[in-house]
Amino acid sequence: MRQMSARVRQVRWRRGSGDDGQIMILTLGFVVVALLLITVVASAAQVHLERKRLLALADVLALEGADAVASDRYYAAGADQEPGLPLTDAAVRREIEQYLRDNPDVTGQWDQFAMLSASTADGTSAYIHLGAVTHPVLVSWVLSPWRDGIPLEAESTARAS
Repeated sequence: MRQMSARVRQVRWRRGSGDDGQIMILTLGFVVVALLLITVVASAAQVHLERKRLLALADVLALEGADAVASDRYYAAGADQEPGLPLTDAAVRREIEQYLRDNPDVTGQWDQFAMLSASTADGTSAYIHLGAVTHPVLVSWVLSPWRDGIPLEAESTARAS
């Protein structure tokens, strides 16, 4: 009788429940999905922060452009009657380009940084439109369509006073 119960235990142990090894496959699947989700979230957060940095730079450049006084309009007759500082497209662009030359490190984190436009529509406010390309921080097969980079754009307007 003793031999019989030991033999029954061996047969039950060998047969198992039919789910042997499937938990490991399920766990590996969840780990892969979690890692892919982490790469997507980290890359999306990084791209969002890069866009915020580009927008902050556009704000700074718009303020620099708004401080650009066109001397030919500033000293013109009747200029003291106009509200704000008189701006021209050339003066705004010149001031922004000078700022970018003096501070080359502000554009170092982006590829293909470009000032798309810098102008003044009404002579009292400076408008700036910037473009840049950033790359995802973690590239997986999920993010492979954006391996060449993600284009970013930012606009800002500042009023001269």
